[in-house]
Amino acid sequence: MKKIVLSVMTVLTLVVPFLSGGATTQAASYSDLAAHWAPQIYQDVNADLDVRADFITNFNYDGDYLARNNWDNLNNYNENAYVYYKVAETTTHYFIEYDLFHARDDAYTRPLDAHENDLEGLFLVIKKDGSTYGTFQLMETMAHNQWYDYTNDPSITSGSDNVDGGVLFDGSHPKVFCQANGQSPSGGHGVKAYDGSSAPGGDGIVYDYTGTAQFPTTTSGSYTNHYGYALIEWGDLWSRRNDPNIFSSWGTFAGDNHTPNSANAPWGWDDSDDGPALQGMNWSDPAHQVDVHLNGLGNFSHNYVFNPYYSHKIVLTNAQSLEDRDPFGGKSDIYIKAYVNGQGQTDARFWKKNDAPKNQSYNIIFGANDAEFGPNFSESYSTVYVAKPSNTNVEIHVYDSDGTSGDDDMGYVSAVIAPGNTMTWNNALTSNGQAKVTATVTAQ
Repeated sequence: MKKIVLSVMTVLTLVVPFLSGGATTQAASYSDLAAHWAPQIYQDVNADLDVRADFITNFNYDGDYLARNNWDNLNNYNENAYVYYKVAETTTHYFIEYDLFHARDDAYTRPLDAHENDLEGLFLVIKKDGSTYGTFQLMETMAHNQWYDYTNDPSITSGSDNVDGGVLFDGSHPKVFCQANGQSPSGGHGVKAYDGSSAPGGDGIVYDYTGTAQFPTTTSGSYTNHYGYALIEWGDLWSRRNDPNIFSSWGTFAGDNHTPNSANAPWGWDDSDDGPALQGMNWSDPAHQVDVHLNGLGNFSHNYVFNPYYSHKIVLTNAQSLEDRDPFGGKSDIYIKAYVNGQGQTDARFWKKNDAPKNQSYNIIFGANDAEFGPNFSESYSTVYVAKPSNTNVEIHVYDSDGTSGDDDMGYVSAVIAPGNTMTWNNALTSNGQAKVTATVTAQ
């Protein structure tokens, strides 16, 4: 028998990878991440209406990009199963959004809720841990302009939104429930975590990510029949966001059946009672939305590595009062309200300084000083990403908060910033000379 002699160097070469955990694991591509975590969808169906309205599909399932014929074409084309997705990445997390499009939301008992086109969805928060696909941390789902939050991590607790429960999985795929067409007081197709129960009414199908877009042929039975779906990256429709054949206004799908122009795209979603997570931040700034909605997130960064789905990046640096605007002659209680296209993107919940002495500059950090939302942010930051129409006016206002008597406008700085450009105001005097502000806005 031949004797094998290994040198010290050879032994170290063989052993060290096992001691150190081996070579660094290659992170997955964004498309592979989306496929790995793609949800298993428990789709309820409503047999009292056309069940084809409960089939998920792509917006142009009928071969065109005309929103106003999707209702009428429901029985003329197969609703092959697709799910729209997008990925954003910070230094600590991935945010993977999945959105379910239905060509029709009918409602025979509540006709005012019926409308052409429908979109509800969810996003997952995946913690980067050095592995290929990361670790699931939480899920948020959208159902009729309300966000629902789910996690299996007991250290994550309610913030401006409540933790609504846990998440069941099929392998790496979180299980979600999609409501049937035309049901509930607020319409159909809302998405929540699936709780393991039977299909309402005894009929429902299951969509599994397979990469193949299938058309359901049988809907009988309680989640008996499974069909495959494929993923479409959101760039297909985001690039057409200004097309009037698709959108009647910013973030609203066109539709002329029953209640017109009723379905919102993800950049038009807004939960009115979820604190300082404003319209469309799930789309443009998911890190901010999650940080507002929940606490106990651990190491959680707002520094994006990849995030192409915003129009304006707003960085608020500092502000100072030059006038005492309190109605009784006292010092101003200053805060910043940034507007894009006439819609506010920050307010006193983000940052405020009560009784600010004149000519004293204060650094802006969300949750600091006297912010009305309090110190409920995971790290020090003062940046928000928003999704609004390009080439529209940006205004950075300084206000004095006066409670019930109404807030005093201490002036503003403004500009229309073309995509690819940046505007910086450095200790700039506001329009009425009552304050100074430092801020930077970048448009893309």
